Amino acid sequence: MQVSIPSLIFAATLAATIAHGHVSSATKPIQPQLKNNDGLIIHPEPIPLLAITPNSAMDSVEYLGNAAVQFISQMVSIPQENVRVSHQFIDAFTGITHVHLVQTFSSMDISNSVANVNIRNNKVISSSHTFAPQMSLHKAAQFVKTSGDSAKEALGALAKHLDIPLTSSDLDQVTVFTVNNLLGGQQISIEGIPTKLALDGTAMAERAYVQNESEQLVPVWRIVVEQQDHWWNSYVDGSGKVVRLADWYSQSESYLVYPHNVLSPDDGQRRLLSNPANHVASPRGWATGKYTIGNNVWAQSNPNGGSSWRLNHRPKSASGKFSYPLDLTKEPATYVDASITQLFYTNNLMHDLSFIYGFTEEAGNFQDINYSGKGLANDSVIANTQDGSGTDNANFATPPDGQHPRMRMYIWTQTTPSRDSSLEQDIVAHEYTHGISNRLTGGAANSDCLSANESGGMGEGWSDAVANLLRLNTSHTPATDLILGDYVYRKNIRKYPYSTSITTNPSTYQFLDRPDYKEVHSIGEVWAEMLYEATWALITKNGMAESLFARDLTKGNSIMLQILLDGMKLQPCNPSFVDARNAILQAESNLTSGSNRCVLWKAFAKRGLGVNAAGKDGTTHTEDFSVPAECLKI
Repeated sequence: MQVSIPSLIFAATLAATIAHGHVSSATKPIQPQLKNNDGLIIHPEPIPLLAITPNSAMDSVEYLGNAAVQFISQMVSIPQENVRVSHQFIDAFTGITHVHLVQTFSSMDISNSVANVNIRNNKVISSSHTFAPQMSLHKAAQFVKTSGDSAKEALGALAKHLDIPLTSSDLDQVTVFTVNNLLGGQQISIEGIPTKLALDGTAMAERAYVQNESEQLVPVWRIVVEQQDHWWNSYVDGSGKVVRLADWYSQSESYLVYPHNVLSPDDGQRRLLSNPANHVASPRGWATGKYTIGNNVWAQSNPNGGSSWRLNHRPKSASGKFSYPLDLTKEPATYVDASITQLFYTNNLMHDLSFIYGFTEEAGNFQDINYSGKGLANDSVIANTQDGSGTDNANFATPPDGQHPRMRMYIWTQTTPSRDSSLEQDIVAHEYTHGISNRLTGGAANSDCLSANESGGMGEGWSDAVANLLRLNTSHTPATDLILGDYVYRKNIRKYPYSTSITTNPSTYQFLDRPDYKEVHSIGEVWAEMLYEATWALITKNGMAESLFARDLTKGNSIMLQILLDGMKLQPCNPSFVDARNAILQAESNLTSGSNRCVLWKAFAKRGLGVNAAGKDGTTHTEDFSVPAECLKI
């Protein structure tokens, strides 16, 4: 799996309409921009509540709610009867009472005229409101349409707005009747609605008002209707226009994939994972539209090979649920959508994991939009599955920051039927880590700092090491041996398993002088074996975190991933084994003040990279098995 840099330099800017996905106007929220919205007002000198004489049945919470009504009505100069407490509670952690209020007219809510009053020690410490002024109440139109038929008409208008129009026949089947709500008011229950509009065939309606941008109160029908992937809270005026619209469902993503603790189809089943994005690394989720396109990666098939990708095939999901059939008894082309989804998932997984360990926007990671404003943007990973430009391999090309890297995952022909490397996590993780090590070594503007033979070999080694770290779990022990590529190749791609046993894996530093260890993958096996020893040395001393995503830097596997990435940032361009070892030791000192220094020295020395080891490209490699004197006592 060698790193190849294609001659094609990807365009730096993507078409915004493609990058962010098309969002239908029917699903966009509608919120009038109100003039009287000054935001949160903090009162440097808290304002004492006005005196209210509580009756004997009034508890302290109700008392403060009434006081908040009086406070806000005086602030806006409207009658108290036009203010209703919608919710209030005392925060047990802060002792602050939060009172939320809504403005009313003719005993109906003005849906977007709301306020909140925050009270501590019977004093208002902050407040906000979007209440309409008294003049708007005087000029408000009375709600004329009161029949159930008008609620039915409002439902039809909402359906039209949502691009799900109801026919006259549909509306004839709809029935309405009045019910009492919990607040003593009346609502309209609408039943017999086609399921294309309402999931369970029902909706609720009630009369209300909406304040518009001109501070006018518009009489509306509030219609609440639930669908499979939306739960609409809508407000429709007498002309049939939707003047306010909110969706109670947050944007949801789900992927039917092999999760990160399942290496390949040989090791477990797929699961439907909902909203798996890390909120720090990917605050806006992974998919930015209806396709496997996102801020971190564009995933698609590329059966003909070549450099095209923007218009290539991708699965489409209007709901954000990427779930596709997978029959492994057939050739990979029959389950291409499942393959693309898996590749999209694993690339995003690697993006988020490396982000929280320091491969951030500023450090040169792969994102189209850098939310921090640091680093260069427009460089999401272009990830091709079932790429037709090769077989029985995979590769990753890493141009400098601001240009798209490209991952090409090939079909492997060692079995019948053939197997898809996008379904084997260690291969995808290996390729992605090439991008990490190339961007972090020598800085993100220079992609040539792992181009020498020895440093290029270490690039392969880091990729295996990170793939191994992702695989380890608490059922493993130092006696656990790992092989790479077992799903697609049916045997180890490497010469030896990764093992803490010298018998099972005899690799040492001096192997680099052997004629059969001059190729980068062979060199990488030696480096990855040293890192495997270091990983288990840290885990044995510190224990293992159940999940790397917790970034528990008291645990050995998390410490190892952190100092691997930190070491890449510290080491020189085209480092030697000795340089990279020293950078990892310095990274550990920076992180844990040297508390793990000796276990790392012993791990490296076990494989010949001890204190007096010497060598680099073009010289003899002198191995040494000694450790610093102070480590002999431990």
